[in-house]
Amino acid sequence: MIISRQLRTLGVPILAPFLVTGCGDADSGRPAGGSGGMDSPDFTIAPESRSLWTVGALDGEDWEIIGSVTDLVFSAAGDLFLLDGQAGHVVVFDREGRYLRTISRQGEGPGELVQPRSMAVLADGRLAVFDRGRNGIQFFTQEGDYLDSAPFDLEQGTPTRVNAWLPDGSIITDGEMQVTGTSRSMSIRSSVGGSGDETGRPIALYRPDGSRELLYTAWEPPPPTGDGAEAAGGGISLRMSPTRAFDPGLSFVALSDGRLAVVDSSGYRIKLIGEGSVVAGVLERPVTPIAVTESVQDAERERQLAALEGGQNRVSFSFGGALPAGVSLPDNLGDQINAARKTGIEQMTFADVIPAIDELAVDAEGRLWVERSGLPSEDGPIDIVTPDARYLGTIQPGGLRIPDAFGPDGLLAYSDTAELGFPIVRVVQLVPAAALEAGDSTTDR
Repeated sequence: MIISRQLRTLGVPILAPFLVTGCGDADSGRPAGGSGGMDSPDFTIAPESRSLWTVGALDGEDWEIIGSVTDLVFSAAGDLFLLDGQAGHVVVFDREGRYLRTISRQGEGPGELVQPRSMAVLADGRLAVFDRGRNGIQFFTQEGDYLDSAPFDLEQGTPTRVNAWLPDGSIITDGEMQVTGTSRSMSIRSSVGGSGDETGRPIALYRPDGSRELLYTAWEPPPPTGDGAEAAGGGISLRMSPTRAFDPGLSFVALSDGRLAVVDSSGYRIKLIGEGSVVAGVLERPVTPIAVTESVQDAERERQLAALEGGQNRVSFSFGGALPAGVSLPDNLGDQINAARKTGIEQMTFADVIPAIDELAVDAEGRLWVERSGLPSEDGPIDIVTPDARYLGTIQPGGLRIPDAFGPDGLLAYSDTAELGFPIVRVVQLVPAAALEAGDSTTDR
């Protein structure tokens, strides 16, 4: 399962056939056989699930207290691996929710973690953890034994985040950094969805041996107009570009046949990228993007300011001690950047429409989960489609959402917050009903 959201950068867990109850019928537009073409009218599917267990506590054993849920991934056996980025370790639970072990700890020694940001269970069973603080990948056994590491060279280029893992431990990313020069003359090249030597928005593959391959250059909207905000202090001066809301984001997943599925425009268009960066196909549905009115603008500005003030989108700026000798950054650089971001939000402009697609995911059966955009602060419906251009139905807002981890036998894990405000993880399981399959939906599996 490889998902595009930052938390949902999972490895290769196995998902049993997805089980749903179809709520549509012939009168509501549901095609005979349970699927239709991409141009089919919406019909509703309503997956049922039952709660299994929850972990997370305000007080208790060390393994019960979660600092931050940075990533979640299931193993093929159904064990859940929880990456706590704040604590700098991985906590493992069995499929019944029983605590098994804690892997690693925070530190800079062999097998210790500095700023872990993503993890995956690889095809050979190893646990891979991307450590942003060490600019590399740490490898462990699932039992917790440290194996080795694969560092990236800042001068050659390093991923700054993981959008997707491949089964061999390679990373697919649209966030990169390269630092060159000396303490007196340093150059930082940062590509986060669009800046860098390549035009457009590069999607790159980083292998554990440090090599980089450009997989595709996604379309990039023209730059916004207006004045940018500034952050300065401690001998550092940064100028931020003007902000425009509702520009098309970049969302992509890796398919099992080696292709990429990419969303980079405002319309309901999913590009299937084959070998050589060739667009091998396009999936489209007749979904009209939401127009951006004045009330939508006000709601989006409020949403972004609330998220910034609440800390959800604040910047924590660190190179993990990897800067050239003699180079230092001011301690309050993150605060300076956040102040500039607030100014940018207050002055931001807007695109004409909200992009039709908000999130993209793919399950182990190869089906694409396409979350459509709603109004600011509202969920959108989720379409289930296949790379061979079949529409299998829509999960309406208020129903099942895309989980943060898919596991075997219909296990799903969600990162959540308890009523008292501390992080928890909920695990549920799909209730068997009617199989939603990549082939004939009436066939038993």
